[in-house]
Amino acid sequence: MSMKARTLVLCPLLLLATGCAAGEPEPAGPPRPGADNPCAPGGTPRPPRQHVVATTVTPDGQIVDWIPVESQTPDGKIATPPAGPTGPEGANPPPPASPDGAAPARSPAATTVQLGPRGPAGTVPVLRPRRPQCDCLPGYVQQADGSCAALASRCSGEGGMASSKSFTTCCPDLTPIASMERVDGACVTTAPDAHLCAKCGDGACGAGENDCNCPGDCGGARP
Repeated sequence: MSMKARTLVLCPLLLLATGCAAGEPEPAGPPRPGADNPCAPGGTPRPPRQHVVATTVTPDGQIVDWIPVESQTPDGKIATPPAGPTGPEGANPPPPASPDGAAPARSPAATTVQLGPRGPAGTVPVLRPRRPQCDCLPGYVQQADGSCAALASRCSGEGGMASSKSFTTCCPDLTPIASMERVDGACVTTAPDAHLCAKCGDGACGAGENDCNCPGDCGGARP
């Protein structure tokens, strides 16, 4: 047997030990959560803003994207701003001078934002968020910082309260109903900005349910 033939026979047997056969490199493993995807594991990075024609940086390091004015609305039509004051009677009076003769302090409304370089004509500035913005996957909920938290850790159980302000939702097997109580014979909403998580509709008057917010289960008339 020739040396070449002997090598072809032995090479498959010694592949792992000697690496004598050429082949494709082993595929790299999946990226660790947060390495290439700052939104992992509960989301994916939001696509970049569309229609950006220029990008600048403010003196404090904030990134500004400049987009065409007409791209702010689906049909490209922008409302005309109201006319400003035309006479002295419509103008704002000058701020009073301080007793010591010093120049009056500028009000927050009169303070201008330092945007740095301006974008092209016909564009408006849009500040780019400093933190990554994520599109959450099913089973996750958006948080204030743009990240995604597991719904299991952000859902309220039966009788609990859920609100967008606290970034909580009702657990999947519960229904959000109004938080109401009967006061002096009338149904009054006790938490306008929140919902109560209940099993309204199962035929039993459960935790948090009453004749105001779940009359079908608690034997009342809907207000």
